[in-house]
Amino acid sequence: MKKIKRFLLPLMAAVLAMTSITGMTVRADGGKPRKVSIPKSTMRVMQGKEFKIKAKMTPRKSDDDYLRWQIVSGKKYVKFEDRDRDGDDMEFIAVKPGKAKIRCYVVGKNKKKYGDVITVTVKKRKADYSLKKVGSSTKYEEVYDDFDLEVKKGHSIKNSQLKWSIEDTSIVGFNSRRTTGDDVEFRAKKTGTTKITCTCTNSKAKTKQITYTIQVVPDDDFYDDDNDYDDYD
Repeated sequence: MKKIKRFLLPLMAAVLAMTSITGMTVRADGGKPRKVSIPKSTMRVMQGKEFKIKAKMTPRKSDDDYLRWQIVSGKKYVKFEDRDRDGDDMEFIAVKPGKAKIRCYVVGKNKKKYGDVITVTVKKRKADYSLKKVGSSTKYEEVYDDFDLEVKKGHSIKNSQLKWSIEDTSIVGFNSRRTTGDDVEFRAKKTGTTKITCTCTNSKAKTKQITYTIQVVPDDDFYDDDNDYDDYD
């Protein structure tokens, strides 16, 4: 019994010491902030961009779970990036040109007196009707393989305005029903060469078509591994 007590007493002392230290840390770093401030009073962002706003708490090491964010005005110009509303920083999306006011405040305190507001101006994005190919104009694909073709489009061109066509559908076919967009999937059906074209139907686009040459080559692994044709050489 004495041996057990000799073992337990130091262990209990160590646990109490750790609890005391942990408690001191919580009291030093946690707790409700007295107020919150946003370093900037204004900011400008481009339409369609995500942006972050960071707030400062007083005291600095307060618990940021007590902070809340709200869009005071201009909800049609900016929106929250997700459902989160807590913390000392928050992410937003600039939806359309205009001005919005965003507030960060301390829960349970007067929002105007102990919170802070920033004015966000969303600038109109310039029109972009550019259309470019991705990678080389000639692509080599093995027979029976699936592959993607992609174009890089400006934000002013809609995916529905990009239509793909195949010169010889006996060599290459679409791998799904989707034949529009900036990224479409195909399937190599037999060896040969054909062209695949992406046509832009937007009247303001300077480049109307992007064409890729597809060379479908034999599947060497299929012949070597499955049929063992090399054994007959």
